[in-house]
Amino acid sequence: MKYQLVVQFPVTEDFDFDAVIELETRLTLELGEKYIVEGHDFGAGEINIFIQTDEPEAGYEKVFDMVDVDLVSNLRMAYRVKSSEDKFIWLYPADNRDSFSIQ
Repeated sequence: MKYQLVVQFPVTEDFDFDAVIELETRLTLELGEKYIVEGHDFGAGEINIFIQTDEPEAGYEKVFDMVDVDLVSNLRMAYRVKSSEDKFIWLYPADNRDSFSIQ
């Protein structure tokens, strides 16, 4: 699979870690063969869920539909060519002007 889709949440005081782990489990069970959930990492004030795919934009739509309404306000998603140092391409929020990074 060519791309790495990253689902990212900043960790705040009221962060619900369990809800993100539940989301990761749901993604693993429901996304299908075109998406491989690689797992997550936690640190530097954020949690990331990594997904391998050849269809990052379609994957974004599928993932977005599964995110609990309580998590959407902090959600960030982007993708890049897997195993590269290329810049990430923002998917959500679409109007974001910041650079996307994994800490």
